[in-house]
Amino acid sequence: MDKQGSRIDETEILRILHMHNPWWESKQIPSSKALPFKRRDFHKLLEDLTNPKVTAIIGARRVGKTVLMYQLIDHIISSFGSEKAMYLSLDDPYLKIDVKMLERIFDLYARYILRKPFSNLTEPIYIFLDEIQTLEGWELILKRWFDLGYRLKFFVSGSSSVNILTGGAESLVGRMRLQIVFPMKFLETIRFHMASEDFERRFDRVNWELRAALKTAVKENDAATFYSSLRENANLLAGDIDRIRLFLQSYLLKGGYPEVVKTDDLNQAAENLKTYLNLTIYKDIVRTFKIREPVAFEELIAVLARECSQRLNYSKLARTLELKRHTLKSYIYFLKTAFLISESEYYSKSRAKRIRREKKVYVNDPGIRNVAVGMLNDYLLSNAAELGKVVEAIVVDHCRRLRFDLEPASEIQTFYWKNKGYETDIVIELFQRSIPIEVKYRDTIDREDLKGLLEFSEKRKTPFQLVITKEKLDLNTNIVFIPLWLFLLMC
Repeated sequence: MDKQGSRIDETEILRILHMHNPWWESKQIPSSKALPFKRRDFHKLLEDLTNPKVTAIIGARRVGKTVLMYQLIDHIISSFGSEKAMYLSLDDPYLKIDVKMLERIFDLYARYILRKPFSNLTEPIYIFLDEIQTLEGWELILKRWFDLGYRLKFFVSGSSSVNILTGGAESLVGRMRLQIVFPMKFLETIRFHMASEDFERRFDRVNWELRAALKTAVKENDAATFYSSLRENANLLAGDIDRIRLFLQSYLLKGGYPEVVKTDDLNQAAENLKTYLNLTIYKDIVRTFKIREPVAFEELIAVLARECSQRLNYSKLARTLELKRHTLKSYIYFLKTAFLISESEYYSKSRAKRIRREKKVYVNDPGIRNVAVGMLNDYLLSNAAELGKVVEAIVVDHCRRLRFDLEPASEIQTFYWKNKGYETDIVIELFQRSIPIEVKYRDTIDREDLKGLLEFSEKRKTPFQLVITKEKLDLNTNIVFIPLWLFLLMC
């Protein structure tokens, strides 16, 4: 054990634990920690209180994982008692927590706060371990405690999926449930801004009705019914459209990180996002994976942000960055595990064809993408080419979320398709049907613009096609034109 850690006596450890858990004395959690606005992730996690499995909350840095933990603790305090929850940040620089120190902490919590050994517990106790990936051997500790069968429920958090998945995959198989937390989707940012208004009655209803209509349309090849639902719900929101457009402009610029959604100051938003990006690069990736070329890694992020929504030739990119191809692929994998980027493969039933073809790469959050290219400002909104890249990335991200909610699966993929110069931007699979989506963030759209979409539909016999526009809402044969704001409200 670290020498400093071994020198800390029991009284000092307990003092620090009380600092981490002020509710043991005050009987309530500080309002600055358990924020009143609750995301849908909170309600999913609330159901886990009765699930004995270890719940791992993973997601990008500053996406709101710790706030979710505090909100759960607030619920536990009011429902079961303040001593029933213990929170610990494992990257506490003073405690320098290792395996032995954590065992001491558990022992002191049982002796002096619960005043009974864990083996004598008759009601659940909830232990929250933040930034679990900083503790070497964490998965073995949790396996041991889980297998003892005591009334202990663990919630852990981590900023990189690879640290959690590789660490817990074998040791905690069958003992761990993942909850991935993403930046806010567009609908959540509206709910945040309109929290004091009758949000559920209007926007939640629209969300559920459009999803139900889409599901029916896919299964029954019924584009007309889907369009009818879109038109009806757009009419119901007519009085809110001006505000929705302003919220959308903000989302296109700043994205969905909670602290950034709160601020109207674009300069402050940019500074926050730069900090998140730098911490993710150097604390979560460079240090964890011992990257030897951090300068090339930073340049890679800048290239991926500039080329967001474009097909990338990894061999050419590796030569440009003077990296070996396998090194480049590793770097891209690290960025994916840190939830910064995602990829779309070429659409084919043949796995070999999908692997051979170029991938499209997306920066998941528009704010992170914009700050990486120095374009988190109003100029973006007047630059059609740059704005088009951002919009497509947002649509892909929301397609994944929609797909998961309608048809949950362990891995949600999006695709693109290309043939003889014609391309379909996005393809998703819903209920074993292929749905092609073209992103045209404008309202003047020619038949020529849709050749790839129509060719794909002819080959794959799709139920209908979607075109995401700026404001156009229309139905032309089986092509449904949907304004971006309305499509995002459905997702």
